[in-house]
Amino acid sequence: MVDAAGEPVVVVFGSEGASMATVGGRTFADLPDLLEAAGGHAGRIVAGAPIAAADAAKLLAPIARPRKIICVGKNYLEHVREFGGAAGPAHPDLFAKWDNALAGPFDTLPLPLESTSIDFEAELAVVIGRRSRRLTREQVTDAVFGFTAANDGSVRDFQNHTTQRTAGKAWDRLTPLGPVVVPAAHLGGVEPDVRITGLLNGEIMQDDRTTSLMFDIPSLLVYITTIMTLEPGDLVLTGTPSGVGGARDPKVFLRDGDSYEVRIEGIGSLVNRYETESF
Repeated sequence: MVDAAGEPVVVVFGSEGASMATVGGRTFADLPDLLEAAGGHAGRIVAGAPIAAADAAKLLAPIARPRKIICVGKNYLEHVREFGGAAGPAHPDLFAKWDNALAGPFDTLPLPLESTSIDFEAELAVVIGRRSRRLTREQVTDAVFGFTAANDGSVRDFQNHTTQRTAGKAWDRLTPLGPVVVPAAHLGGVEPDVRITGLLNGEIMQDDRTTSLMFDIPSLLVYITTIMTLEPGDLVLTGTPSGVGGARDPKVFLRDGDSYEVRIEGIGSLVNRYETESF
């Protein structure tokens, strides 16, 4: 969040409000640095000085500068089917974003002038706690710090220009994140059973549980860390349930003045309003 001086700071929320998040007496401007100092252990993070007026308007994306944002496509069977598929992929369907795509949980987001096909995708995001390579399933528990909510904003016409997704997935400030990161232990571990819901202007569009993931979180992290090293604060967006606008008939895309809410049980909601981009 933003402190009284207008500077970003990592905070912890408790029963008495928000406090500076500290490790060894140090405070931090971004979560990856804090996680590295804590070795990925939530128990090493201590509440420091209280923060006054911790209102939603001051909440930033909980991770502003992750080294990597790895996303997973086609990971809910009903989402595969709504686009005409019969079965999921044999291996996790991976693509990437960069930190330019991130936005805060209550920010107003830009609808690019170049497209009228901006879609919504409610997702559970994994936050990596420690440096990880070639994980086994048994090691995943120690590698994951926690979870947050994300909306994998998708510019469908650009996404469909080629068989690669980058052109539709990496647009500036179309992937809001937040509102908080919840340690994995608070959600039952690295295979949480939580409801994930997406609402357009208050109407439910997406509604499923994370137990419907075809590749569960341990399977995803074993596969991803076979390929690359994950670092503290890296994000893995685990895929979206069915109900996206681009699969509907007629299609439903975001318009000026719309709001989309991603609500995940045990984490909370991010709610973003959309406005046509101006220069």
